[in-house]
Amino acid sequence: MAWVGFAAGFGYDRIVLRGDFPAVLGGERFGVILDPVGGATRRAVLEQPAAHGRLAVFGSLAPFEGVPADPGDLLMNGRSLVTYNSSLLADTHPERLADSARRALALVADGSVRVDITAEYGLEDLATAVQRLAEGGTRGKSVLRIA
Repeated sequence: MAWVGFAAGFGYDRIVLRGDFPAVLGGERFGVILDPVGGATRRAVLEQPAAHGRLAVFGSLAPFEGVPADPGDLLMNGRSLVTYNSSLLADTHPERLADSARRALALVADGSVRVDITAEYGLEDLATAVQRLAEGGTRGKSVLRIA
């Protein structure tokens, strides 16, 4: 599958496709899980961190649905749930967001971080771009051209 080859180019130890998750893991647990998807995927990954592991939530590509997280369960299993919302950060602490953006762009500029732009859309194709993201039909980064 083209996805696997694309992801392998980033040097990941293991690649798990959405349709195979979490069954293919066979009970394996992880120290850190990054979740930009939400929905049913978030419910499944909430159980995947190892003891003292973290689930970092930073988006909701799936249609929004609440995912209950029991603080007592998290505590007893030594798991943490952290969130990041750049829109909220822009509203509450724009200087912190600007600093983070400067540091991130410096890493891209010096080659420490690789960004693959694999799709470009005009503003008139916004609905198509969002649909492809939600369905998992994109690789790399998509760019929406405003002007």
